Amino acid sequence: MPQTKTGSPRTGTGRRKLSQTDQTRDGQLKLRIDFGPFGILGPGKIALMEGIARHGSISAAGKDLAMSYRRAWELAEEINHIFATPLIEKQTGGSGGGGARLSEFGVDVVQRFRAIERACAEACDADLRVLRANLPTKPLTAA
Repeated sequence: MPQTKTGSPRTGTGRRKLSQTDQTRDGQLKLRIDFGPFGILGPGKIALMEGIARHGSISAAGKDLAMSYRRAWELAEEINHIFATPLIEKQTGGSGGGGARLSEFGVDVVQRFRAIERACAEACDADLRVLRANLPTKPLTAA
């Protein structure tokens, strides 16, 4: 589990806002799975899928991520073309409006992606600690 500057573990709630320098110092791993011509699955698409599961709407999920309506829909289309089975099920509008939800396989993909992230973080933890410990006190150049 990541540590704050005081050495106490951060939890999913009450996490302090990190400055850009702190984030860089953390040496965060970002997982991106490149399936070549089939597409890429990364943190942004997974966050959108989690938002769709939470809100029941592509546009609401995009808004929650400060993403334009158009961009959210474009990503949803990309997500649905990565695998043979769509991950997002869309319902067209009616009197109550449309909506969206994750397919059973979509839920599975999100869970597997998060499990892979955790496994990667655990596997790299000791090496990242050594690298972080050897960073200078200030960045050499402005990022």
